[in-house]
Amino acid sequence: MKKIALALALLLATASCDFLDVVPEGSPTQEDIYKTQAQAEKMLFMIYGKCPDLFHAQAMPDLSGGDDLISSYYGSVRYFSWKSLVYATSQESPTNTYFNMWGTTTGLPTGYYSYNIYEGIRYAYNFLNNIGSVPDITEANLRIWSGEAHFLIAHLHQILLEYYGPIVLAREEIDLNAPASSVNVPRSTYDECVNFIEEEFRKAAEMLPDYWGPIQYGRAIRATALAYRARLLLYAASPLVNGNSEFYADFVNKDGTHLINQTYDAEKWKRAMDAAKEAIDCVEASEATGAYTMDGRKLGLSVSKSSSVTDPFELGRANYTYVFTGDGNSTQFMNQNEYLMSLNKSASITYTQRQFGCHLASNYTKVSGAYRGYSCPTVEAVQMYYTKNGLPWEDDPETKDIDPLAYNEAAGTVEMHLHKEPRFYASVGYDRGTYRFNGGKMTIKAHKGEPQGFTGSYDNEYQSYNGYFCQKWVNEQSKMTLNSSGNYAVSTYMSYVYPYMRIAELYLSYAEADFEYDGTLSDYGYECLNKIRSRCGLPTFQESWSRAGGIPSGDKLRDIIRRERSIEFLMEGRRFHDIRRWKIAEKCLRPIPKAWNIEGDTPEKFYKLVDMKENDTRIFTTPKHYWLAIPNSQLNINGQLVQNPGY
Repeated sequence: MKKIALALALLLATASCDFLDVVPEGSPTQEDIYKTQAQAEKMLFMIYGKCPDLFHAQAMPDLSGGDDLISSYYGSVRYFSWKSLVYATSQESPTNTYFNMWGTTTGLPTGYYSYNIYEGIRYAYNFLNNIGSVPDITEANLRIWSGEAHFLIAHLHQILLEYYGPIVLAREEIDLNAPASSVNVPRSTYDECVNFIEEEFRKAAEMLPDYWGPIQYGRAIRATALAYRARLLLYAASPLVNGNSEFYADFVNKDGTHLINQTYDAEKWKRAMDAAKEAIDCVEASEATGAYTMDGRKLGLSVSKSSSVTDPFELGRANYTYVFTGDGNSTQFMNQNEYLMSLNKSASITYTQRQFGCHLASNYTKVSGAYRGYSCPTVEAVQMYYTKNGLPWEDDPETKDIDPLAYNEAAGTVEMHLHKEPRFYASVGYDRGTYRFNGGKMTIKAHKGEPQGFTGSYDNEYQSYNGYFCQKWVNEQSKMTLNSSGNYAVSTYMSYVYPYMRIAELYLSYAEADFEYDGTLSDYGYECLNKIRSRCGLPTFQESWSRAGGIPSGDKLRDIIRRERSIEFLMEGRRFHDIRRWKIAEKCLRPIPKAWNIEGDTPEKFYKLVDMKENDTRIFTTPKHYWLAIPNSQLNINGQLVQNPGY
């Protein structure tokens, strides 16, 4: 069987095809689609391709629309669509949405992306309704592929739920000639949506295999369905949609039905906790029984296989690096032993890598194929990382009396860069710090006029506007060659995938739900936190906090548990969703981010925290910008629909 190099966008050659493109030329009929197993499988791959590309910074808001990663001052909303959810100019509206997932819409602004997710759902139902009629279908494939269809029905609904809130549920395949009365129905309540999607994930989990062999890796497995179910229920328990009468007291259908429940229910956290544990048990059982991903490693938390690293701190950094870009000694890397769903779409991966890798010369000019260095971790994200002792700076006895902004002349940088945990050094490039790029290690020099510094013009899009660079997604073997003039000649991009669902999320989701259920952490909750900490070289949660006088309680413990999650997933697109479900997005996205004074050409001038230069005014509005707008064209088609609050 042909090897399928896929993750979420499974056979991208068919991902952009229309429904009938998978059938033989000249006979575009449904009978042809389900004539053989091979044809039917192509149909399944095409449905996978209906899922949005979450790591494409233009196509979706996840990557740069939180407060952990920020892109160029210079770029317009056309090229940085996340800005429509933060800034005043070209802001998100029913007639001006850059992220159209609700349906086919025309007249949207230049640069918008459209994913007709309901079409994908309809195709999945069509697949379920017809796969049993394929003449040569095997019993095993009938069961597994049906499970994949149920997974896709659930997953596509879940995507809509995360971006739009309560949606119209598609409970069955609707005939294209069906009367409007059977199609134009109101939005279901959030809880109804959750219950329906959860049931589809359960159906999928009962049918999906425990793992795929090395030929067809990346397709949904049982653990994938259970993991997304756990995420679904964690969202449902969270403050945004669990008794949020502050935002949604008047958010009702035309018959007066509240679309968001108005009464807090603590049992939703128990439901989320149990779902996370079921997914964890599934993963750990697969690991124990020898379930393998495509590269022969057991399913589980990723750890570096490098035998040359012996220092515990450096091993923690290497382990974390390995999760995302490998050991740095290979030009071909596909790390999926921790990824339960991921993206392997070369064009998007290359495009995103370009945004992260720093430029190599101060006279660098804009060239489309080169590394750009304009998508950078924020100062606020840098400050979030723990110290080497696994504590916030202000709580660690070794650092709380040190001014984090004080310049250390011997190191050539500020104190806050010198006492951090391993994940910081695996994720962030900073002035006078080691940066793994261009075939080895280099030292970032970010003062004005230096190789990675400010070019002197804010009209140059391809530069860092806060003095930081992303290391997390840059492989050590990624390269950019300069010509004799010091400008771009050629770039080398590594081959690896981007995670949509990591096993680490399950442990951190359990810990969060465990605490929120009754205000305490169980022994197993601590164990979940420590699984993540031990992988990256940190002391246990208990050991760290014993240095600071004991484990905190109440709101501080809640903040710390959220911080554990945020640090692990910084620059992965999860923060975009987490600050919304925690109902803190306005606190994170309204203030102007800080930056080092990039116009400074000496340490004394550079190391001053200032407001980052932005070319627009921040206007994040509550509750408006928590969800996307439903396009007016959809409201005109379906008179039963109500718009999201604030639009």
